[in-house]
Amino acid sequence: MKIAMIGDLHYPSMVINRPEVVKARDAFFEHVLSAFFETEADYHISIGDLTNVGEFAEFDYIFSKVNSYGSRVRFIHIMGNHDTYTHAKADVLAATGREPYGLIETDEATIVMLDTARETVTDWSGFMEDDQLAWLEAALRHHSDKPMLVFAHHPIYGTTARSKEAMMSLHETVELRQILNKHTGIGFYFNGHNHTNSIVNERNWYFVQTAAMLDIPAFRLITVESGHVSVELIRLEDESVLQWAYFLSRHMPYFEPFPSAEGDEFSTRVSAHFHSSFGGSKG
Repeated sequence: MKIAMIGDLHYPSMVINRPEVVKARDAFFEHVLSAFFETEADYHISIGDLTNVGEFAEFDYIFSKVNSYGSRVRFIHIMGNHDTYTHAKADVLAATGREPYGLIETDEATIVMLDTARETVTDWSGFMEDDQLAWLEAALRHHSDKPMLVFAHHPIYGTTARSKEAMMSLHETVELRQILNKHTGIGFYFNGHNHTNSIVNERNWYFVQTAAMLDIPAFRLITVESGHVSVELIRLEDESVLQWAYFLSRHMPYFEPFPSAEGDEFSTRVSAHFHSSFGGSKG
């Protein structure tokens, strides 16, 4: 099984109204989305902040691209805080035809999608309601024999890079980590939000954070095969793409380029066996 996963995309309907900025936006997103959706995978997943300010026009652009691939692409959108800047979460879900959270059981792994987004522009930390946590705890009791792949926008506090900074993680009072630790098999928790690549290993869990596309034009490819889960970073290194990203990211609202987005030497790939013993702080 393969999953292509994109980090914070931040597609903007609004940029500085200069022809060269609009041209860079259109060229950049056409290129990176085509590369992403044309990558062969069972699922294509966005881990939030798919849009820059949550305008319906921004969602329309992305989903029209998705729809152009028909049944070849099964696209899952995880809600991020930028995705609720303009409209209520319920309205966004109704417009996109998505559910706030859920689970997909496959022969190779259990895929879990979580909703950690708030509905406010003043607090961009993550939060989860009790009913979602109870649902997840019940799901874990029935899905312990396969790798568990969890996708959310916010990191868990104290895991990946920057997750101890203010509003850069799921709120500390949310007991998600305690629930995940009840899973007895191997687990991977994928998140964005912090705009820097980072991979951290704690016991049987790997926490994989992916940078914003405008900082590092790349996406993750997750493969579950022959008793292994592997995660790699697929870079889009065409010089034009890098130039478009640099120029555009400095001419759009609500986005600040992050200079350390590349992460450390452990941040690009990881591979783990289903039944290996775990230890150490990074993988």
